[in-house]
Amino acid sequence: MSETSIKVLYIGGTGRTGSTLIEKILGQLDGVFNGGELAFLWRYGVTGGGHCSCGSQLVVCPVWEPIFEQAFGGVDQIDAEEMVRLRKRFNSVHLPLMVTEGVRRRFMRRLGSFPENVEQLYRAIQTVTSSRIIIDASKEPHYSYILRSGTALDIRFLHLVRDPRAVAFSWQRKREEAGFGSGVFMGRRNPMSSAMYFDVSNTAAEAFWSRSPDRYMRLRYEDFVASPIEMLREIGDFAGEDFDTSHLFSDGRVSIRPTHSAWGNPNRFEGGAIPVVSDAAWISSMPAWRRAVVTGMTWPLMRRYGYPLRAKRPLRFPSTLPARRERLDSTARGAEGQSDVGRGN
Repeated sequence: MSETSIKVLYIGGTGRTGSTLIEKILGQLDGVFNGGELAFLWRYGVTGGGHCSCGSQLVVCPVWEPIFEQAFGGVDQIDAEEMVRLRKRFNSVHLPLMVTEGVRRRFMRRLGSFPENVEQLYRAIQTVTSSRIIIDASKEPHYSYILRSGTALDIRFLHLVRDPRAVAFSWQRKREEAGFGSGVFMGRRNPMSSAMYFDVSNTAAEAFWSRSPDRYMRLRYEDFVASPIEMLREIGDFAGEDFDTSHLFSDGRVSIRPTHSAWGNPNRFEGGAIPVVSDAAWISSMPAWRRAVVTGMTWPLMRRYGYPLRAKRPLRFPSTLPARRERLDSTARGAEGQSDVGRGN
């Protein structure tokens, strides 16, 4: 297999953080391929008969069909059901057990051919699309760990966070799953489940990645919608790219053409001129008791990420850049300190 570096910008954290808007915008940029939530490609796209965001069934999409041909000789030449089974051996339910690197490595050994096949898929994506960067918006921290530890892919982890009350409010909405057509609805979470998912996933994201400061960047969704051009420049710097966004924005809207997201939020099917605004409906529409439950369960991370415990109106968020630089500097200093202690022992 070729050793050519494949750069993957992985959008991680938890669901309902606004990643679909960000991945769609990134997918408009030259040299960027938006793959969507690739962790779910096998389960929902291939074995489930789901649709690509271009509207075609994934396995016969004019982009994905040649990708499968390049990677495996055709989608029928890879056992997609086995890929689904293998991925379940290193799943979100196992996150609380992955407290040490040794445990994580034991879980990795259970994956069999899964990492190798995934790497073949990503290499085929680059070959077929001639892209420099692949966007994987799977969110799940453990899947990013598979990509980092089980493949030779160049993974950059964009840790996307959002006010957990906005996240919980979004999980309560009843939405049709457009990837399967009509009559199928997305999963929903109650406030307690949403808050627990927020805590576990974001803690895992930092545990897996924050000690690799050159490959980790944290971004608040609220910062992105407040200053999308500035934040895209920041993301480009992180990914080692000089993104040209001059053709995208006009009058607070972004021009979106169809991409080929394999799976994700139903918003991935929407195109045209889309407003870039913060959805703050939770502030006026979320019942007080629900807000209290989520705040009570997530307040340590809320404070860590700069969210006020009481929010009565939309807030203006400062640029993420100074905070990120401070975070990376402190992480580097901490790593140096640990290394010095280790050498002293």
